[in-house]
Amino acid sequence: MSWWLNIIEYLKNSEDISADGNVSVKKAVTKALAESAVDLLYYIVGLFTTLYFFVAAYLFFLDAGVYNGLFIKIFDSLSEPYLGSVGIYVILKEVRKRQLKTKSKHLGEYFVFSWLILFIVAVGFVWISPNYHFDEIMGAITTITLALTVIYTGGLLHKP
Repeated sequence: MSWWLNIIEYLKNSEDISADGNVSVKKAVTKALAESAVDLLYYIVGLFTTLYFFVAAYLFFLDAGVYNGLFIKIFDSLSEPYLGSVGIYVILKEVRKRQLKTKSKHLGEYFVFSWLILFIVAVGFVWISPNYHFDEIMGAITTITLALTVIYTGGLLHKP
């Protein structure tokens, strides 16, 4: 929802009208900007998680050439911030579900399924092909997939 629609909705809401009939525009603007900031944070986290996923697939399935070791170190160093951003995403989504009582328009569940598919395919390649090994990238894929599965399962068990 756009920020100006939030202001219009807020202004129409009779609970926000004070006893003397005035409407707090400051509250309306603050609420609209806060919701827009949450959406912006969703988009930033979504961009980071999407890029990280595709980098994981690229580093596992394709050889990055001369800089392969450097890319793997960078990828490995971003694994904890990635899980932290997933945690932020889950917290924001839970807060939004409880406070706004609306269905989320952010589809983070697809990341869980994408990581699970990547994990299953990667395990298959490691098991079948002699060209693939359980290395740093496969270890990171395993860790992230298991963590995301646990987080997703916890979200399914604890619905508001």
